[in-house]
Amino acid sequence: MRILYVFDSPVPETGADTEQLVNTVAALARQGLDLALLVPGPVTGPGDPAALREYYQVEGDFAVHQLALRWKGLRGPVKWSHALRAARHPATRVADLVYCRNLPVAWALLRAGHRVVYEHFRPWGDQYPPLQPFLRAVLRHPRLLAAIFHSEHALASYRRLGVPEARMLVAHNGWAPDRMAPRLSRAEARARLGLPPDRFTVVYSGRMNTRKGLDLLLEVAAQAPEIGFVLIGSEGEGPVERAARALPNVTIVPWLRFRELAPWLYAADALIVPPSLAPLERHGNTVLPIKLFLYLAAGRVLVAPRAPDTAELLRDGVNAALVPAGDVPATVATLRAVAADPARAERLGAGALATAADLTWDARGARIAGFLARRMGEGGDALPSPDPWRVGGWLAEVGRWLLGR
Repeated sequence: MRILYVFDSPVPETGADTEQLVNTVAALARQGLDLALLVPGPVTGPGDPAALREYYQVEGDFAVHQLALRWKGLRGPVKWSHALRAARHPATRVADLVYCRNLPVAWALLRAGHRVVYEHFRPWGDQYPPLQPFLRAVLRHPRLLAAIFHSEHALASYRRLGVPEARMLVAHNGWAPDRMAPRLSRAEARARLGLPPDRFTVVYSGRMNTRKGLDLLLEVAAQAPEIGFVLIGSEGEGPVERAARALPNVTIVPWLRFRELAPWLYAADALIVPPSLAPLERHGNTVLPIKLFLYLAAGRVLVAPRAPDTAELLRDGVNAALVPAGDVPATVATLRAVAADPARAERLGAGALATAADLTWDARGARIAGFLARRMGEGGDALPSPDPWRVGGWLAEVGRWLLGR
């Protein structure tokens, strides 16, 4: 099966979307599928797959094609220009399936007569109700072979839009075991990194901005001065970095390459997701964050807010210590309770590692490859009857959205 994955941003780049993209392409290639990637680039022509494999530290045989980047700096025109030109690219014409995670690309490919696989993490119709008719046109299209979502939370949003159940699949993101090797004890990791051997230490990894809830995490640090906090992912001087300088128990670490991150995770007593629902509900740009899978694989206590997306994987008292979203005192109290109970910490860390066992990129690749093979052999999908989507309900939803309710 020949699959072309069309992506509308240049790679390599430090964003989690590009990490997810390349790991998915590599994992599908390791399943024996014929994979190629079509991305914007400095010129139109072949790209360098070896450079991408080295940057993202992945294995898998795939080709890279580039389309010269147009409208640089203007995100909307870039997306649509790439989508429309990708639909006419020679690599697109010879592909059995064209895979994408961008709606303009999906629309342009379907319009050009291609069979399409759409993957995404956002529940777009819930976050932006005016998009619902467009989403229905794309995801109910007869040539839309499959719709792959990163969570049940996202899939439920498309089910209520009347997308056929048979073409939808939840495939959680993953982690790469070789990136977590060698496994280090806490003492070994701290000795390597020069961290205090005995201080209870909490580690965060990810984008360093308030959209990720880092403002609340700094409040937690301010109320727990006896606990050390290591925040990894700085790409310059921003409000989080400036605020952190006032807190002697907070250490800022620059963005790290993938295998460079593992020792920092192993050095932690606890790994934390900021206790905020803003990334999910207000900004909509984080649903089952990709760092969660590395956190689980590290085998350390995971402290996170109770949230509808992470509830699919995290169970309080089994593989995580969950706190009420937005509750800084409760988060501080939970961290102190974990610090005072090493046996509980070890048990929750072991539960996290057990959860991670079936969440590798290879397991995800096998799941998607099997699903696509079945879908290629099936006939057309019957649309849901009765249709769960109604124009009147949609207009009311748009009205509430416009009023901010």
